[in-house]
Formats: sequence, structure tokens, C-alpha cells
Amino acid sequence: MRRVIFAIVGTIAGLAALLSFKSHEPATVAATSGATGATGATGAATATGKPPAGERDIDGNVANTVYGPVQVQVVVKDSKIVDVKILEQPSSTANDLQIGQFAFPQLIKETLAAQSAHVDSVSGATYTSGGYVQSLQSALDNGA
Repeated sequence: MRRVIFAIVGTIAGLAALLSFKSHEPATVAATSGATGATGATGAATATGKPPAGERDIDGNVANTVYGPVQVQVVVKDSKIVDVKILEQPSSTANDLQIGQFAFPQLIKETLAAQSAHVDSVSGATYTSGGYVQSLQSALDNGA
């Protein structure tokens, strides 16, 4: 009889704790997720919105994933990738934004190191990673 009472009380306490848990809201993700920010690799924004001299912005195609579209913009200078900006990302739910906050910086870092679209998928963001790579490859193909 005691075991049953302890089991019921424990279940009620656990359920109450679970129902009172409040998850945090993710911070909003800026449209530019590149390591160098919205002003480009040199840090100098121009009044016309054009990239600094010698740099080219190349938009990739929109890659439709299960969770939403992914589109990147590659900044190239002297045939070298100097920045990657996220133009469009899945944003239907807070979880989509949270995954983007986690995955895109890693993908951008790997892209800058590899200087190609041959980057590993981020664990937990397989579809988003696939969309990123697809859009990145199309941008690199468009820029060639």
C-alpha cells in the first residue's frame, strides 16, 4: 500500500514540475549570419549598398527543405570566399530559428575554411544543412 501512495505522489509531483517548466524564447536571428557581419568582409558599408571594390555578392538559388526555404549569398573577393550571408531560412517555428542560430554559424565557418560547398552537415540540422549546401553550391556555380 505504501508503494502505491509513493508512486502516486511521485507521479503527481513530477507532472506538476513538468507542467510548470517554461522554456526560453530564442533570440531573433538576423538576416546576416556571416562571421563578419552585415557590412561585408572589410567592415565598410557603402551608401549605395554595393559591395566594396573587388568584392562580388553572388546569390544562391532558394533551396526548399522540409522545414522551409534556405538561401545564401556568397561574398567573393579575388576568387576567394570571404563571407556567407543567410538571405532566407526556415522560420515557421521557434525551433526552426533556434536550429538556424546553431547551424548557420558552423556551416559558414566550415565554408570559409574549405572554400567550397564541401562541408559536413550539422548534427540536428540535417535538412537545413542540406539546403544551405544546395544554395551555396548554386551560388558558386553562378559566380564561375
